[in-house]
Amino acid sequence: MVELLRGFNKIDGFSNELVVLSDDIHYEEVRSLGIKIHIFTRSRRWDFRVLERLYRLARQYRPNIIYSWESMCSVYASPIALISGSALINGMIQYAPLFLNLKDRGYRRLLLTAPFSNVILANSLAGLRAFRVDDKKGLCIPNGFNFDRIDNLPDADDVKRSLDIRTQHVVGMIARFHREKDYSTFFKAAKLLCSERDDITFVAVGEGPDLESFRERLKSDSHANIRILGVSKRVEEIIQTFSVGVLLTDTRYHGEGIANVILEYMALERPVIATDVAGNREIVKDGENGFLIPFGDETALALRIREIVDRSDIGSAFGRAGRAVVEQKFGIEQMVQKHAELFRRLANGNRALSFEV
Repeated sequence: MVELLRGFNKIDGFSNELVVLSDDIHYEEVRSLGIKIHIFTRSRRWDFRVLERLYRLARQYRPNIIYSWESMCSVYASPIALISGSALINGMIQYAPLFLNLKDRGYRRLLLTAPFSNVILANSLAGLRAFRVDDKKGLCIPNGFNFDRIDNLPDADDVKRSLDIRTQHVVGMIARFHREKDYSTFFKAAKLLCSERDDITFVAVGEGPDLESFRERLKSDSHANIRILGVSKRVEEIIQTFSVGVLLTDTRYHGEGIANVILEYMALERPVIATDVAGNREIVKDGENGFLIPFGDETALALRIREIVDRSDIGSAFGRAGRAVVEQKFGIEQMVQKHAELFRRLANGNRALSFEV
């Protein structure tokens, strides 16, 4: 969202205001964009005072388009768009569940908000298919990566020294410590490889409800080359030290859309190993820019890590191919331009047409 707003600051003809339903703004750089921010803090999940404030804002601002970025935001935005006559872009689909039923809160909210939505936007084709979105409303605009973020990064060896990493190779996974991410398989493969060689350090970067649980488990194993760094604001710097970037998903609970961290790995020319799910297949081409492995298979993960770190030509080729994919299909410029075209069509009263991905 921040990158999209930053991109629109460079395009004439658009005036944007941002509404957030929490006073906890995760990306502080949004405050530097010069965009008016309205903070409507909820006291509970269903807070009708927020609806009233949104209605007043819509009457004052008279938006052509309301763009909701998350499922609960879509619930609040739907009646406001209906009353105000604004077009509604429902951008809540950011993942692709393997099994869909009414127990999925996102699916329930989609069923509730779809009738009010002019466009149901997903960041992956897999997400549109998984949520069974009507072709007349469904549209895919993938996430975009801003290459400015990786300009002027410090030297990778300096970063390794600052983290007290002394091995030749670093294999890392950047993800939340949450049941949706398969850190168990990552650490099992790490222990397997650390028991047979001492030239790889495994690092995990992220926060989440399961962080302390995994830290406690690692304490009893005393593997010096397996590290949990926790949350970090130096993500790009840390990725730069990687020989392999990993993203593992627990398919019992989650299905990836277009994962931002995979874009980051590839933009920095790091080979990728990821769980074989539909969203990942849209960016990771097995054997071309990385490897896809079955869920929960630490043996397959260890095998693919060995293959990359022991064959520098493979890692380099995957890295170059991954960077090319991001430049050609997943740059921030493509993302902003596709949104701009969509916004213009809706503002002019035209139906949105599908884009090629």
